[in-house]
Amino acid sequence: MDQIRISHLRSRVSLVVCVIDALTSQAPLGNKTTVHLEGTRSKAIRKTNGSYIFNDLAPGEYRLSVHSEYYFQEQTNITVNTHNFIEVVQMKPLPSYPFSQGAGLIRFMLQNAVGSPIRDAHLQSTVLTEDCARARVMVDQADKGASEMTLGSFTGGIVVGDVYLLRGRGSQPAEEVIRISEVLEHQKRFRLASPLTQSYTRGALLLPIQETRSTERGEVAIAFRGNRIPTFHTELVIAYGANSEHTIKDLAVIEGTTTNLGTILLA
Repeated sequence: MDQIRISHLRSRVSLVVCVIDALTSQAPLGNKTTVHLEGTRSKAIRKTNGSYIFNDLAPGEYRLSVHSEYYFQEQTNITVNTHNFIEVVQMKPLPSYPFSQGAGLIRFMLQNAVGSPIRDAHLQSTVLTEDCARARVMVDQADKGASEMTLGSFTGGIVVGDVYLLRGRGSQPAEEVIRISEVLEHQKRFRLASPLTQSYTRGALLLPIQETRSTERGEVAIAFRGNRIPTFHTELVIAYGANSEHTIKDLAVIEGTTTNLGTILLA
């Protein structure tokens, strides 16, 4: 993903929207991406680097919608003020996405007890194999309450919107889910969406988490990228309904193959 420096843009710019593929961290596939901002007549101007610019917005609250042919629609509320603002939108691949032959996939259908599809279930699949860690903490102590982290030993890029399981070292390591909200120093220092709830020492691991949703038909496809070994283990959590959750532990995934779970029935 290209780095965008807001200082190089004209002062009349209000909002820059960077749309990226959540699987590859590159521009979305296809040529049918649309970016719409509710509450304004301003139209997005597409730049050659794949970003979209809105000019001269009045300060206030807006609803941002992004559509692209191979991805779930993404919507988010944003606040625009007098300063230029960058919003990064990660597009999650639909089951119809043309996944590469080397991707490790999990596919299945979700249905309720009477056989109807479960739509819009939220799914998180966490890579548990430590050899697949995307990066490590590179300071002696990342304290509880910290909202920034210095990382190193990368095995792939980390971008805004990425989600990881942060796992400490030791026989009973601390763990929590973190989300990257800002890249402060390229491939070194990152801001977190929420402060740490526990403390971590040097070498704590960032294990990738893939997020997606189920379609109207209850169809699910989860893809994994950039893992260092061909076979790894994951834990899948399915959140659906008001407060219902279903977990599948120790699910093996093999690069270049599809793990088909068939139909999963949920009460």
